Amino acid sequence: MADSGDNIGSMEGQGDTGRVKIDILLLQSFHLVARTGSFSAAARELNISFQTAANHVRRLEQMYGARLLETDKGARRVALTPQGKALYQSLGKELDTILSRIRILLRDARTILRVGVPQALFHHFFPDIIRHFRETEPDIELAFLERDTTLEQLMLDGSLDAAVSERSFSNASITQQLIGAYRLALIYPRAWSDRDLTEADLSGFSDRPFITYEPSQTIRTIVLAYLTRRMGQSPRVTTTASGSTSITRLVEKGLGYAIVPEWSVGQGDHGVGRILLTGIEPVSVHFACSAFLENNPHVRHLYGLCVNAMSQSFSNQDAHRDG
Repeated sequence: MADSGDNIGSMEGQGDTGRVKIDILLLQSFHLVARTGSFSAAARELNISFQTAANHVRRLEQMYGARLLETDKGARRVALTPQGKALYQSLGKELDTILSRIRILLRDARTILRVGVPQALFHHFFPDIIRHFRETEPDIELAFLERDTTLEQLMLDGSLDAAVSERSFSNASITQQLIGAYRLALIYPRAWSDRDLTEADLSGFSDRPFITYEPSQTIRTIVLAYLTRRMGQSPRVTTTASGSTSITRLVEKGLGYAIVPEWSVGQGDHGVGRILLTGIEPVSVHFACSAFLENNPHVRHLYGLCVNAMSQSFSNQDAHRDG
């Protein structure tokens, strides 16, 4: 009797469109053999026999119409032919992304929801969001990655299922919904002035030490352009940090002024002065998820909790619309 795995990769024939149907396991087997350089290693990872892995690659070669691998008699490793290299490179990360998404869909014992969130939003909002999520979803594991600049690529790579971001994603495989928009506020040590300062006083900050976010972070880019325009010169950056909590703490210690999200510092904070900036466009916050998870109930629930938690703290309420 033939190995049962041998039939998995058989060619199913051509449909009405004239395209050959290929079982994804054939591509997965070839991809692993190409990556590891070994049929044995690929077979172990797929939990199939050596012969089945070899049969899968042979079937794929028949469909492709060319040799994809070269094996020397007695050699333990295989080498890619030029056609094999071309196919392997074309599959690239896309196959890993597809397989990752399939694994998500097939999980049933314990679901893991992987979510990317900028650090400032995570620290301020997500303790309460997680608490409310746990009340109705106790068996779902939430795995958070605190990032700002790489969230879209991480989603495209299949490393994240959802994200909360201050950036707009352009790839059609990701669905985004607007949560709302917040304003930015300039904060400064109250010891610097015996009165409450306003936007009209911004020129007085030109020689003061400025504390801001790391290069390439969304807010840093926005505020540097704004301050340069308002003060007629670039602000004197003396310290950078990765999150609003750290930046606010430095301002509390009198080390400089900063521009942070409006919700980072309350109006009742006696050690820090706060100027709500109306001259900067509000920063939009989006909820993103892989398009194939758009109707997943756990993802929808998380989105609803994000809207409820964040929109209450965003002064620009008109920016919110329910997706």
